[in-house]
Amino acid sequence: MNDASAKESEATPPPPPVSDRQCNGGRLVRVPGGSITGKATGPAMLMAARVRTSTLDQITRDPARVQAIQEETLLTHCRRGADTEFGRQHGLGRVRSVQDYRQAVPLRPYAEFEPWLERMRRGERNILHPEFIEYYGCSSGTSDTAAKNKYLPVSREQIGWQQKAGFDIAARYVQMTGDVAFTGGFVLYLFPPAVIRKEGPVGISSNPGLMLLHLPRVSRMISLPKPPLRDIENYDRKLDAIADTYLSHDVRVMSGTTCWFSNLFDRLLMAARRRGMNAKTVSDIWPNLRVLFGGGVHAEPYREIIAQRVGRKIPIIDNYNATEGGIFAVSDRLDDPGMAMIPDRAVYFEFVPREQHGRSDGRRYALWEVEAGVEYSVVVTTCSGLYAYYMGDFIRFTSVYPHRIEFTGRASGVLSITQELVTFLEIERAVRHALKETDSAAVEFSCGAEIGISDSAKGRYQLFIEFENTPADLQAFAQAFDGELCRQNRVYREHRQSDVAILAPQVVALPSGAMRKFVERIGRNGPQQKFPHIVDDAKRDVLRGLGSVAASP
Repeated sequence: MNDASAKESEATPPPPPVSDRQCNGGRLVRVPGGSITGKATGPAMLMAARVRTSTLDQITRDPARVQAIQEETLLTHCRRGADTEFGRQHGLGRVRSVQDYRQAVPLRPYAEFEPWLERMRRGERNILHPEFIEYYGCSSGTSDTAAKNKYLPVSREQIGWQQKAGFDIAARYVQMTGDVAFTGGFVLYLFPPAVIRKEGPVGISSNPGLMLLHLPRVSRMISLPKPPLRDIENYDRKLDAIADTYLSHDVRVMSGTTCWFSNLFDRLLMAARRRGMNAKTVSDIWPNLRVLFGGGVHAEPYREIIAQRVGRKIPIIDNYNATEGGIFAVSDRLDDPGMAMIPDRAVYFEFVPREQHGRSDGRRYALWEVEAGVEYSVVVTTCSGLYAYYMGDFIRFTSVYPHRIEFTGRASGVLSITQELVTFLEIERAVRHALKETDSAAVEFSCGAEIGISDSAKGRYQLFIEFENTPADLQAFAQAFDGELCRQNRVYREHRQSDVAILAPQVVALPSGAMRKFVERIGRNGPQQKFPHIVDDAKRDVLRGLGSVAASP
């Protein structure tokens, strides 16, 4: 399918709901979701979605309103924190402008917040936030810290703002499609366990788990999975249990980290076949599935494999979210991978040019000061007590007014043999290009760097890929991958010429099921874990042990 037809197909409204499905001559009885709730909430949802998206679009197209909202957000946080230990040390009570704030509060990564946060977790008050912070979201560490995980404060106020931002995701889908039929069925969340681990006076959980515990009552009625299945810690076992338990439920929406959707779909199809159903696609099992609300990773590499599993193109409404403050941006176009920023959900944003990332005195740009086409490191100030906090994420603005972004990588996620600094987004685009050129499809991929080839100081990239449809010529795939990297990254291109410093990449085709084994062996088999598209030497060695066929240009 060419790009134009794919976009047209994806923009097509989902099929009308059906109540049952013929399987092997027998009728598969559907467990109804929120049919009564849907009839009551559908029209109200449509009106609320149109009002919210219209208001948001008006804000994001008006420079004066963007600035006013963001400035007021910042000053609110400074006023709240003025009498805290941090606030007194940094003179937050004297901050009257963005410039005051930049002079008073330097940029910091998680490692420098860690001592304050550790004291707060022990029960000390008035450190970064005037109130006792009851919850801490455990997030995988990507900052420069010795800690394996980051424990980030999540105030009650932040939970409320995240719920509102969560509505923004659904509102965008409704505004783009006019479809409110999804409110008449179940919403299946592929999230970590919604349990709180007590650690002294505070509770530790994942941010998605916290959000599940604080779902509005009407949302809890139609949410899956239900306890105790919801709180199974072993995610491999949890996915199998979801597939077996909810096979006959009228699932219309799925929400979770995008890379896990196809994994569940595979298990769902296996569960259906064990029951004797002639189910070729997910649409044979969940015919009313209408939309996927994804996040955590870039959605583009997964669209084709998800469409194959579902049996049709299905909208994926992407979002950029983080434990540090909630949902920052959401898809606003079905045919464009970019996302629209959300400036009015209690997060003050700053952006530092990528080359200055990590510096306490890096040049800081407010949302109304950024430029399109420039790559920035994201800095946030939140209602939970984080001030000028380096998240370790990089984004690029594809437009301003409205501010639309694409996620370009993490501080810990670049490949570099000779300072070429190839980002995961560049690798992802090169993989997509090679798949298109060779008429193939992939389940998943990872890329690492190998140094010291043939007793030389030169290195090469190793791309490990599990194909859904293996290309007829693996060498042609490797050539297309290499050529697209050269096109995107100037330093890589210069250092590849005549193999001056970087040798041709090696593509290793992995056997079926290898990527699932890989995430299990590296301990990332969990719903909040992002699949590592860039890997270090240790993980690369694990992948090499799974390899079967290799080719270079």
